[in-house]
Amino acid sequence: MSRFLFLALFLASPLLKAQEDFRPIVAEALKKGEKRIVIPPGTYRMDPKGGGGELWVLSGVKDVEIIADGVTMVGTKLMRAISLHKCSGVTLQGLTVDYDPLPFTQGEVIAAAEDGNSIDVKIHAGYPKKAYSRIDVIDAKTRFRKKGMPFLWGTKAELIGEDVVRVTLKGIAKAAVPGDLASLSTGQERGAPHGISIDECERMLLKNVTIHSAPGMGLLEADGEGGSTFTGCKIVPGPKPAGATEERLLSSSWDAFQSKTIRQGPLVENCEISHAGDDSWSVQSSDFLVLKSEGNTLVIGSRDENTNGVQNGDRLRTGVESQEWKITSRKVVPRKEAGLSPEVLEKMENAKAWDFWRASPKCIVVTLDKESGLKEGESVYSPDRTGQGFIFRNNRIHSSGRILLKAGGLVEGNALNTPHALIVCPELPGTAAAGIENLIIRKNVIRNSGWFCAAPWSSQAGVISLTATLSDKE
Repeated sequence: MSRFLFLALFLASPLLKAQEDFRPIVAEALKKGEKRIVIPPGTYRMDPKGGGGELWVLSGVKDVEIIADGVTMVGTKLMRAISLHKCSGVTLQGLTVDYDPLPFTQGEVIAAAEDGNSIDVKIHAGYPKKAYSRIDVIDAKTRFRKKGMPFLWGTKAELIGEDVVRVTLKGIAKAAVPGDLASLSTGQERGAPHGISIDECERMLLKNVTIHSAPGMGLLEADGEGGSTFTGCKIVPGPKPAGATEERLLSSSWDAFQSKTIRQGPLVENCEISHAGDDSWSVQSSDFLVLKSEGNTLVIGSRDENTNGVQNGDRLRTGVESQEWKITSRKVVPRKEAGLSPEVLEKMENAKAWDFWRASPKCIVVTLDKESGLKEGESVYSPDRTGQGFIFRNNRIHSSGRILLKAGGLVEGNALNTPHALIVCPELPGTAAAGIENLIIRKNVIRNSGWFCAAPWSSQAGVISLTATLSDKE
């Protein structure tokens, strides 16, 4: 009997059905060196194991196919479903990810306070009776975001009955009136958020993978060499939960799909995204604040606190046409161990969100191939950490968020139905370094745009917007 046939028979055995868990069997197959692992079709409820922040972790896996056609993985805790960490050449095919209980609830607005500062939402049957506070107002006729909904940040929510949530925010009754629908979501309850996370990986292939719900983003790709492919994937609402009569109003609670701080952007092709809680897809990057400069040594801080930042061999620039410096060595140290001046430390400690001096508490000490002449308070970016060279092609979008582009690549042949827009913008403080080059947008169909939350501070108003903001007025 071949090793593959034995594995297939073993995976289909009654033992798996009793366990309702494919994780240990996949782990054993990987330990044996199997390169093609088939998970039998079925629905598997996944409980957390140990104290980690993810339900299923694949770390350091190389050149392996995991075939999960007809497999639904249901997370029983609101935490990351799958973490792919430092993997290369891994194929994940056919898997569907969902949660029970769901990471959101939904219902109908049944009352608004006379002062306009609160609304009551009666939860639909079958949905969690939870007071989640991240609200999206939905038109009852279209079952899509209500046109002109403003940013409803800072809401508070509480259960005032068995199935009624009171959402409080000054003026909220101007946005949501009785008869409207609403989705209410939140972040994770344990560990890390997001449905599937791919970090420090390269050459990954996700094929026909579906995400029906997530406590954060649906799919996040961050750090690493990138060059991955996502084909035939879906981030769409799942089936009605048990006891429900109303279809789901939401897929991912946050962005559907985000790629950030990777060397080579992904190929995203023939995918479908609908009813996400925030942006549909974005390719993201950040600048690095110069905190100390001595000869060919820099201490820099990333504006993104959750990524690894630049690596050995990466280039730094102040602009698209500026001089470049290559990193020959790097190390990460805490801010207080970076030898920063008292003045710099004070500016960073006092910086508020979106201030120029707001940066990660982790500092990156880099050695460059030559002296930079840069000074404290200047900003640099790396063209090797923007996801340059992405391809976003032949995808179908029916979601109110943005396609947000902070790198060069190709956006072609997509159908965008009632999105906000295609946005090209670094979204950084006006004096921060950024560079977006070699971007091609062509042959896309955009229907009925402008459905993102109205933001008076934003310059991103057009169907296709190419913007950068110097200040609140520019």
